[in-house]
Amino acid sequence: MKSKVLVVVDVQRDFFDPSGSLYVGGSEVLPGKIAAIADSYDAVIFTLDWHPGNHCSFAANGGQWPSHCVAYTQGAGLPDEFAGILASGKAKLFFKGQEQDKEQYGAFEDLATDSIEYAWLSNADSVDVCGIAGDYCVKASTENVLKVVAPEKVSILTDCVRSIDGGEALEAFINEKGIAKK
Repeated sequence: MKSKVLVVVDVQRDFFDPSGSLYVGGSEVLPGKIAAIADSYDAVIFTLDWHPGNHCSFAANGGQWPSHCVAYTQGAGLPDEFAGILASGKAKLFFKGQEQDKEQYGAFEDLATDSIEYAWLSNADSVDVCGIAGDYCVKASTENVLKVVAPEKVSILTDCVRSIDGGEALEAFINEKGIAKK
Protein backbone atom coordinates (compact mmCIF):
# COMPACT_ATOMS: atom_id res chain seq x y z
CA MET A 1 0.00 0.00 0.00
CA LYS A 2 1.42 3.34 -1.04
CA SER A 3 1.33 6.09 1.54
CA LYS A 4 1.34 9.80 0.86
CA VAL A 5 2.17 12.22 3.67
CA LEU A 6 1.51 15.97 3.61
CA VAL A 7 3.55 18.23 5.88
CA VAL A 8 1.88 21.62 6.41
CA VAL A 9 4.36 24.04 7.97
CA ASP A 10 3.15 26.86 10.21
CA VAL A 11 -0.06 27.89 8.43
CA GLN A 12 -1.07 29.90 11.50
CA ARG A 13 -3.06 33.10 11.89
CA ASP A 14 -0.09 35.35 12.69
CA PHE A 15 1.42 34.34 9.32
CA PHE A 16 -1.53 33.88 6.90
CA ASP A 17 -3.94 36.55 8.16
CA PRO A 18 -3.22 40.06 6.81
CA SER A 19 -3.83 41.38 10.34
CA GLY A 20 -1.40 38.83 11.85
CA SER A 21 1.70 40.05 13.66
CA LEU A 22 4.09 38.47 11.12
CA TYR A 23 1.91 38.31 7.99
CA VAL A 24 3.63 36.85 4.91
CA GLY A 25 2.23 38.43 1.74
CA GLY A 26 -0.19 36.31 -0.26
CA SER A 27 -0.58 33.67 2.46
CA GLU A 28 -4.29 34.24 3.00
CA VAL A 29 -5.02 31.92 0.05
CA LEU A 30 -3.13 28.97 1.56
CA PRO A 31 -5.73 27.62 4.02
CA GLY A 32 -8.26 27.05 1.23
CA LYS A 33 -5.70 25.63 -1.22
CA ILE A 34 -4.24 23.23 1.35
CA ALA A 35 -7.64 22.14 2.69
CA ALA A 36 -8.70 21.32 -0.88
CA ILE A 37 -5.84 18.82 -1.35
CA ALA A 38 -5.41 17.44 2.18
CA ASP A 39 -8.03 14.70 1.78
CA SER A 40 -5.95 13.07 -0.96
CA TYR A 41 -3.21 12.22 1.58
CA ASP A 42 -3.01 9.23 3.90
CA ALA A 43 -1.54 11.33 6.72
CA VAL A 44 -1.13 15.05 7.40
CA ILE A 45 1.32 16.60 9.84
CA PHE A 46 0.64 20.21 10.83
CA THR A 47 3.68 21.93 12.33
CA LEU A 48 3.06 24.88 14.63
CA ASP A 49 5.26 27.62 15.98
CA TRP A 50 4.29 27.48 19.66
CA HIS A 51 6.28 30.12 21.51
CA PRO A 52 6.32 31.20 25.13
CA GLY A 53 5.52 34.91 25.51
CA ASN A 54 9.17 35.71 26.27
CA HIS A 55 10.70 33.83 23.32
CA CYS A 56 14.23 34.82 22.28
CA SER A 57 13.20 35.41 18.64
CA PHE A 58 10.92 38.32 19.62
CA ALA A 59 12.24 41.85 19.08
CA ALA A 60 11.27 42.76 22.66
CA ASN A 61 13.74 40.09 23.81
CA GLY A 62 16.54 40.99 21.39
CA GLY A 63 15.38 38.81 18.49
CA GLN A 64 14.57 39.84 14.94
CA TRP A 65 10.81 39.13 14.76
CA PRO A 66 7.71 40.72 16.23
CA SER A 67 5.96 38.65 18.88
CA HIS A 68 4.14 35.86 17.02
CA CYS A 69 2.48 32.47 17.51
CA VAL A 70 2.45 32.75 21.28
CA ALA A 71 1.12 29.45 22.68
CA TYR A 72 -2.65 29.34 23.22
CA THR A 73 -3.32 32.69 21.51
CA GLN A 74 -5.44 33.31 18.41
CA GLY A 75 -2.29 34.16 16.46
CA ALA A 76 -0.97 30.63 17.01
CA GLY A 77 -4.23 29.11 15.79
CA LEU A 78 -4.84 27.10 12.65
CA PRO A 79 -7.41 28.22 10.07
CA ASP A 80 -11.01 27.02 10.26
CA GLU A 81 -10.52 25.39 6.84
CA PHE A 82 -8.38 22.71 8.51
CA ALA A 83 -11.08 21.57 10.96
CA GLY A 84 -12.23 18.65 8.78
CA ILE A 85 -8.78 17.18 8.25
CA LEU A 86 -7.90 17.69 11.94
CA ALA A 87 -11.02 15.75 12.92
CA SER A 88 -10.38 12.96 10.38
CA GLY A 89 -8.03 10.91 12.55
CA LYS A 90 -5.24 11.06 9.98
CA ALA A 91 -3.67 14.31 11.19
CA LYS A 92 -1.09 15.11 13.87
CA LEU A 93 0.05 18.40 15.34
CA PHE A 94 3.78 18.92 15.80
CA PHE A 95 4.81 21.81 18.04
CA LYS A 96 8.15 23.62 17.73
CA GLY A 97 9.82 26.71 19.14
CA GLN A 98 8.63 25.95 22.66
CA GLU A 99 11.95 26.60 24.39
CA GLN A 100 12.32 30.26 25.46
CA ASP A 101 16.03 30.50 24.68
CA LYS A 102 16.19 28.54 21.41
CA GLU A 103 15.31 29.69 17.90
CA GLN A 104 13.78 26.79 15.98
CA TYR A 105 12.69 27.33 12.40
CA GLY A 106 12.52 23.67 11.47
CA ALA A 107 10.14 21.02 12.76
CA PHE A 108 11.39 17.45 13.33
CA GLU A 109 14.81 18.65 14.52
CA ASP A 110 15.27 15.85 17.05
CA LEU A 111 12.49 13.55 15.90
CA ALA A 112 12.16 10.53 18.16
CA THR A 113 12.36 7.28 16.21
CA ASP A 114 9.43 5.88 18.22
CA SER A 115 7.10 8.80 17.36
CA ILE A 116 4.10 8.59 15.05
CA GLU A 117 5.56 11.37 12.91
CA TYR A 118 8.79 9.39 12.41
CA ALA A 119 6.81 6.29 11.45
CA TRP A 120 4.65 8.23 9.00
CA LEU A 121 7.62 9.95 7.37
CA SER A 122 10.02 7.00 7.27
CA ASN A 123 7.39 4.64 5.82
CA ALA A 124 6.00 7.09 3.26
CA ASP A 125 6.24 6.52 -0.45
CA SER A 126 6.02 10.29 -0.91
CA VAL A 127 6.17 13.35 1.32
CA ASP A 128 4.90 16.70 0.09
CA VAL A 129 5.76 19.86 2.04
CA CYS A 130 3.99 23.22 1.97
CA GLY A 131 3.35 26.22 4.21
CA ILE A 132 4.81 29.47 5.51
CA ALA A 133 7.49 30.84 5.22
CA GLY A 134 9.38 29.13 2.45
CA ASP A 135 12.67 30.84 3.17
CA TYR A 136 12.63 29.98 6.88
CA CYS A 137 10.38 27.32 8.41
CA VAL A 138 9.43 25.40 5.24
CA LYS A 139 13.07 25.17 4.16
CA ALA A 140 14.34 24.18 7.63
CA SER A 141 11.54 21.65 8.19
CA THR A 142 12.19 20.08 4.76
CA GLU A 143 15.88 19.83 5.62
CA ASN A 144 14.90 17.84 8.72
CA VAL A 145 12.47 15.66 6.73
CA LEU A 146 15.42 14.79 4.46
CA LYS A 147 17.19 13.25 7.47
CA VAL A 148 14.39 10.63 7.55
CA VAL A 149 13.14 10.45 3.94
CA ALA A 150 15.15 9.99 0.73
CA PRO A 151 15.24 13.15 -1.44
CA GLU A 152 13.56 11.40 -4.38
CA LYS A 153 10.46 10.87 -2.21
CA VAL A 154 10.20 14.54 -1.12
CA SER A 155 8.46 17.32 -3.03
CA ILE A 156 7.65 20.96 -2.34
CA LEU A 157 4.15 22.08 -3.30
CA THR A 158 5.31 25.48 -4.54
CA ASP A 159 1.78 26.75 -5.18
CA CYS A 160 1.04 26.18 -1.48
CA VAL A 161 4.12 27.98 -0.12
CA ARG A 162 4.63 31.67 0.57
CA SER A 163 8.02 33.19 1.38
CA ILE A 164 9.18 36.47 2.86
CA ASP A 165 11.87 36.80 0.15
CA GLY A 166 9.56 35.92 -2.74
CA GLY A 167 10.83 32.35 -2.97
CA GLU A 168 14.52 32.77 -3.83
CA ALA A 169 16.01 30.94 -0.83
CA LEU A 170 13.58 28.02 -1.15
CA GLU A 171 14.24 27.74 -4.89
CA ALA A 172 18.01 27.61 -4.25
CA PHE A 173 17.45 24.96 -1.54
CA ILE A 174 15.26 22.84 -3.86
CA ASN A 175 17.95 22.95 -6.56
CA GLU A 176 20.76 22.23 -4.09
CA LYS A 177 18.99 19.20 -2.56
CA GLY A 178 17.63 17.89 -5.87
CA ILE A 179 14.07 17.59 -4.62
CA ALA A 180 11.00 17.87 -6.81
CA LYS A 181 8.55 20.72 -7.14
CA LYS A 182 4.86 20.04 -7.63
